[in-house]
Amino acid sequence: MKKILILLILVALIPLALSQEDITIYAGETKTINYTISNLANEPLTYTVSLSGPIAYFSSKGIYLDVYPKILNLNPNQSAIVTLYITARKDAKETGSYAFSLDISAENQTISKTLIIRALRKYPVYISSLSLSKYAIYPLESLKIFVKVVNVKNEIAPNYKLTITISKDGKEIWKRDLITDFIEANSESEISQEFFAEKYQEAGTYEVYVLLSDLKGNFVDDAKTKFEVKPIVKLPEEFTEKEVKYSLLSAYVKIKIKNEGNVKSSSFYVEERVPLFMKDFFKPYVNPSEEKIEAGFITYRWLIPSLEPGQTVVIEYEISLWQTWIGLIVIIIAFIYFFRFTFRPALVKEIVKEGNKLKVYIKVKNKSKEIMKNIEIKEEVSPMLKIESFIGKEFEEKKVGKKRFLIWKIDELKPEEEALVGYRAEALVEVASITLPKTKVEFTDEKGRVRSLESEK
Repeated sequence: MKKILILLILVALIPLALSQEDITIYAGETKTINYTISNLANEPLTYTVSLSGPIAYFSSKGIYLDVYPKILNLNPNQSAIVTLYITARKDAKETGSYAFSLDISAENQTISKTLIIRALRKYPVYISSLSLSKYAIYPLESLKIFVKVVNVKNEIAPNYKLTITISKDGKEIWKRDLITDFIEANSESEISQEFFAEKYQEAGTYEVYVLLSDLKGNFVDDAKTKFEVKPIVKLPEEFTEKEVKYSLLSAYVKIKIKNEGNVKSSSFYVEERVPLFMKDFFKPYVNPSEEKIEAGFITYRWLIPSLEPGQTVVIEYEISLWQTWIGLIVIIIAFIYFFRFTFRPALVKEIVKEGNKLKVYIKVKNKSKEIMKNIEIKEEVSPMLKIESFIGKEFEEKKVGKKRFLIWKIDELKPEEEALVGYRAEALVEVASITLPKTKVEFTDEKGRVRSLESEK
């Protein structure tokens, strides 16, 4: 029974043992070769799988070999797959043809398959590294791309073509084609290129792809990496630009707000604040979304849903000025009137009656900002009065025709100075029937102009 079992095992392994296989692997490749093992015996068997040969030598050249699985438990008439893995690094060196043995054992019986394996290089060069100076940048920043190409042979490598492409979401946005210099034997060459992110460079992840090919366009090697352009939402605090133009009857205002970032902005408000009295003069080209009144001002707000990178929104309005001009004229006139009657010399005349006696007080006050000079106060005396004495400064009596005048002369009055003069008189008739003429004052201002004042009574 045992012999029969061994015979059956040998029969199962004969197809594997009878053939020799030649295998060639190239640098940068990985090969998997499958072998089918079947148990033709009448009972379960355990198979041990192993690979022997110059495995360590191949490893030193950058080629790695292994088999899997190494143990198989198979029932009668059951089959399984044994896989041979061969991986050659990109920098793998060429080897000659070497024999390896794939051994399968069961019940102290071993069947071997001879594998003749060799490693070759299609090209003497490969991309040993691809790196970036930065892996995250903002718009208006740059990064450098560094590519190292190695020549593994003991002879100078010819020129090759290097294509560097940057893409986002499958869309190419940047590309450079370069021709490498000759590369010395067993040495490397570094190539660098700079990528500059534009002002509105879209935020997101970008792929850098480097393709190395010969001058006929045949593929040699490639490499990939990624970097990120960071998002910026950059809106001005107030506005990007504000233009104001004036004409006689109106003022025109134009406000520009631009998204200087590289991503779409969220919604925001544009505000303009004007005095409340100008509310009826405000004429927007586009009606504002909101209005708010506070502290004597009215605030207009326009809602801007969003702005794409580089997009600008414009707010325009006019303010009618003719009403303002009228208001200013009224204010100026009122100011002039106020100034004129507030800051000018004042003449006040007061009459005090006591029976048939009269006291007349005349006060001149300099309320202007200039000195009053050569002041002459002239009081016409009613013929119904008999002058008894003076009050304050003594007067000079003068007749002009049938009229009689009391005259006081004062050299000058400085600003805020005043002079009080007057007289006492006796009425020759009923006091109530006497009407006194108005008092007049003449003086010279600092510019030499003669000015006059007249009392109200």
